[in-house]
Amino acid sequence: MKKRFLALLLIGTLIILGWTVIEYLLQSIIQYQYQQVAKYPVTVYSWDTTIMNQLRTDLSAYDFIAKVEYRTSEQSADELIKKYGLENSDNILQNEALPQLLHIYLKGNAKARANKLILKQKLDSLPQKDRILVEYQNDIWNTTFKRADQWNQIRWIITGFIGLTVFLVFLFKRLHYEHYLIRFKHLTAPAEFEVVKSHESYWLNTVLLSFVPVLLGYVLYEIGYTGDWLIYKMERYFFLLQLGVTLLAAVVAYPFVLHYQHEVSIPQTEK
Repeated sequence: MKKRFLALLLIGTLIILGWTVIEYLLQSIIQYQYQQVAKYPVTVYSWDTTIMNQLRTDLSAYDFIAKVEYRTSEQSADELIKKYGLENSDNILQNEALPQLLHIYLKGNAKARANKLILKQKLDSLPQKDRILVEYQNDIWNTTFKRADQWNQIRWIITGFIGLTVFLVFLFKRLHYEHYLIRFKHLTAPAEFEVVKSHESYWLNTVLLSFVPVLLGYVLYEIGYTGDWLIYKMERYFFLLQLGVTLLAAVVAYPFVLHYQHEVSIPQTEK
């Protein structure tokens, strides 16, 4: 019996670990897309130094902003020369009154889209709004988030399919194990016509079969993430989802296990 239980535990652990690996790979793809938007800043142009200095101070209060890079008129001229290969026009650009720049980089995560709207509301509400120009790079942001949304939909479809598969595997493997267990108790019943009941340690075994695989997967992930072997972060609700699926399988199986109950009749031996 112990060997069968250990085999059941091992199978469950491998299934849960496999599910965790697939989830991490999908999360990696999605979070990589989110991180791409951090490369494309919101750029503010202005000729007014006072406004730019005040804006830099105000933006420091937003924790969703990764960094703010300030460029003077001379620095913006140099940037344009390098960006567009205008080496022959450097005298013209440096003589012209070019605006100062603020490159505002947002943190690349799932909330970046909403945070960008908050930033836009901030810039639109400035009293000196008519003295700044803002470049939001909406096209490339929308394209990036569209890819992230598509991968997120794929992730939920795969999660639903795997979750259903894990539920069915845990359900049928558990029913098979409990059926074997009750048959074994029938054969070893010491008394004639003894009523053999369902496994008394059902819920204790359920705790082991549910918590051990999920906890092992969570611990291995935390070790990998905190040790910088894994780059992308997984939400803890995923492990709760895994735990919920395995516990649900045990709850659904229990009414069937209760019917594994028979009287054992041992034939009389001839004298």
